[in-house]
This record gives sequence, structure tokens and C-alpha cells, in this order.
Amino acid sequence: MSRDDTRGGAPGMPGPEDVVEVSTEVLDELGRLFGAATDGTADAGAPAGAGAVDDDPAKSARESGTADPGTTAPTDAVIVIDDVDPGSDTDDPAHGGGVAPVDDPPVATVIPLAGSVPASLGDPLVIIEDEPDVVDPRTDVDPRFEERRRVWARRDRLRRVRWVKIAGLLVGLVVVVSVILASPLFAIRTFTVEGTVYTSDESVDEVRRILKGTSVFTADTARARAVLLRDPWVDGVRITTHFPSKVVVEVSERKPVVWYVGTDNKARIVDARGSVIDVLTGFPTKYLQVKGTGAAVDAGSTADDAYRAAAQLVLALPDEIRPRVTALDLSPAGELSMVLKGDTLVRFGTPVDLQNKLVAVVVLLRRQDPKTIAVIDVSAGDPTVLGR
Repeated sequence: MSRDDTRGGAPGMPGPEDVVEVSTEVLDELGRLFGAATDGTADAGAPAGAGAVDDDPAKSARESGTADPGTTAPTDAVIVIDDVDPGSDTDDPAHGGGVAPVDDPPVATVIPLAGSVPASLGDPLVIIEDEPDVVDPRTDVDPRFEERRRVWARRDRLRRVRWVKIAGLLVGLVVVVSVILASPLFAIRTFTVEGTVYTSDESVDEVRRILKGTSVFTADTARARAVLLRDPWVDGVRITTHFPSKVVVEVSERKPVVWYVGTDNKARIVDARGSVIDVLTGFPTKYLQVKGTGAAVDAGSTADDAYRAAAQLVLALPDEIRPRVTALDLSPAGELSMVLKGDTLVRFGTPVDLQNKLVAVVVLLRRQDPKTIAVIDVSAGDPTVLGR
């Protein structure tokens, strides 16, 4: 049967009987490649393509197909198997002639190695040329990165837990301290008030109820101070607690300077800031009166600016003039005057630049006897004297 009948080759293709016999030089070259003797003493009667008799029984057995699969032999070549295109034509003499069948296995290319491979390394190294696997770097995750990520996550969890524990400890400590400080062990039992003369007893009693019995650490001193400041006589308050159970309340009262009669015929006492600190049904004698009729305002309110100026003028009087002053007068036009003993009248005019006007009056009274002066007018700035 021809090659075309058994291999399905194309008609006209050469068969096995058409292959030219291999020359001796080719046999020697093949012998050298497969480790055979190279002295040219190959047996002429051997089959075509065979070299000299091999002394290695394992290699002979492997070539005859009877070798033990577990035995290995040294080799001096690497076999590279190339895929052959089934439709390619190898009829070119450069390729050794002949036609490669369609269903023939890949052709093995033998590459000689530099040295002999020991038998202990096993069978010859076979390199099969094939397309390498392509790995997507986006999905290729380094196991060491995953391990580091787990370590970092565990550290973050431990850090959060540590801060939560610290916060809980601080909150618990604050609660315990607050309970201890608010306990009756530090309750206020001693209550002392200083500086109250005209302050109402009702205000003092209310402050006592607020502070007494509470802890010196948690006493509501701000509320107690606000209660006292509502009193018209109170100008300032200072509250201090003393360990373990004492509180001291220091009150600074307003100083009354002048008074005037309101439209309701009640006296209003005014301090240097013009605040009405008290409303009396009678007329006081300890303070200078500002003659005239003013507004009927309640205690704690602010009087007219003219009364505030009159109070500041009285406070500015020198000691040599103050004993001579009997009263002040405020006209309906808002002009301020001062009455001295002996009925000497000092006109200041509108309550503007009172300090300079008062200095001019003092200098004049030091030079002249007030008994010979009926009127001193400094409303225009320069003093004008009217004698008796």
C-alpha cells in the first residue's frame, strides 16, 4: 500500500520507497549528536541512520523500546519540539526532502548541550515552545499584601478599642468624683454676710436658702449673686466658698449722694451714677437736696442726667467748700445752681464742664469772703461776681 493510501497524502507525493539513502557523513553527524562514537568505524552493515554500537545498555534498551521507565541515561542534547503546520510542504531539499504527513507528530529539534548531563538528573530536558499564560496584574494579589492589610485592620481595631476604654474610664472617674463632691460631707453649714447696711433682709434670706445645705463645690453662687444684684442698694457682690463647709458673701452697697422730690411728693435718693437707690415717703437729712421737682421713678431706675451731674458735683467739692453748701437747685430749664451758707448763690448754668467751673469758684472764694458776695456766675466760663 502506498503512502497516499495509508496517510491520506496528496496524489503524486513521494512514498517511503522514494527516499534517498542517507550518506555516511550524515550518519556520523547524527552519531555525534546522539553520543555515538565519532571515529568513523560505524558498522557498514547496520541499518541506515544507525551509528556505532553504543556501550550503554540502558540507551540501547530505551531505543529498542524495552527500557525500564525508572532508569535514566545521560544525554548531551536538549530536545525542542516545534509544532509543524499540517499544510506546510517540506519537499525542500534543505529540510531533508520528503513530505510531512498531516497527522504526523511535532518534529523534535535536538540542541546539543555544553556538557554531559548526569544520569542522576533524569531524562533529557524537553522544551516545548508554547504561548505563555498571560496573568492580569489587576487580579494578581500578593498574599503578603493581604497579610499586611489584615495586620493593619487589627491594629486599627485595637486602637479604637483602647480609646473607647480610656473614654469610659474618664467618664466613670468624673461621675465618681461628682458624686463624692456633691455628698453631704461638704455641705455648707456656715453662712456669713458682710457689707450689708441698707440691703433688704428679704434678699439676704433668699441667698441663704440658695446656698445653705449645698456642697461647697457645687453651690450655685451665680444665682445667689444675681438675687443680690436685683436689690437697688447693692452695687457689687462677691461670694467665696471655703472648704469644707463655709461660704462668705461680701456686698458692696451704693453710696447715696443727693435726693430730690418727685411728682408723687416722695424723695428719691440718687448715687453718683444717677441710679435711684431708694424711694422714701419722708425727706432725708443726711444728703444734699436738689431743689425742684423731678420724675417719679422707681428704685433701681436711672434718674435724669441733671441729677447725675449734681451728684458728681457734690462728690467733687473740696473739703473747704463742702461744709458751706446747704443745697443744690435745678431750674425747669435744666440749669444747676449751688446755695452756700449766708445765701450766696453760685450759678453753674447747664451741667457742662462742671469741673473747670468748680475750680474757678474755689479760687474766687479763697480770695474773697463769701459773706460779701451775693452771686457768683460761672455759667459762661469766666466767673462774674455780684456783691451785696
